[in-house]
Amino acid sequence: MIEPEGHQPAAPPAAPDALDGVQDADWRVIPEADTPHPEDLQRALASSERQLAEARLQITELESLLQDLPEIFERKFVQRLQPVLERQEQLLADNRELQHQIRRLAPAPGEVRLRFNPEAASGGTVQLPQLPQPASGQRQGWGERIGRRRRAA
Repeated sequence: MIEPEGHQPAAPPAAPDALDGVQDADWRVIPEADTPHPEDLQRALASSERQLAEARLQITELESLLQDLPEIFERKFVQRLQPVLERQEQLLADNRELQHQIRRLAPAPGEVRLRFNPEAASGGTVQLPQLPQPASGQRQGWGERIGRRRRAA
């Protein structure tokens, strides 16, 4: 049995040789060292009941937390997912804008557009395609060219 602090166990009874001159009436009842006092029992009982109440309160709190756990996980998941969803929405909006620009800039069926060479324009001058040169010393006019084509045909 646990003895409270400050409580000293009773001394063991004296050996029979030391009691030779003592009469029976002088014997007193001495409580055994293992028997606790009622006050000690009350204190131990109160302490145990307090610990039991604290444990029950802790169990109740843990059960409540356990019931709230799915909601807590869902809330945390939504909080972490929100930036991803916002980024996805921004990317989809950018994609729609780029698709619109492609449709606006793409030639219509049957439409012919000239190609632009940005490398040539970076030098400040635009290079035009070379036309065939007439034979040396001769200059041909439009009429002569058309006439030559008709004769060839």
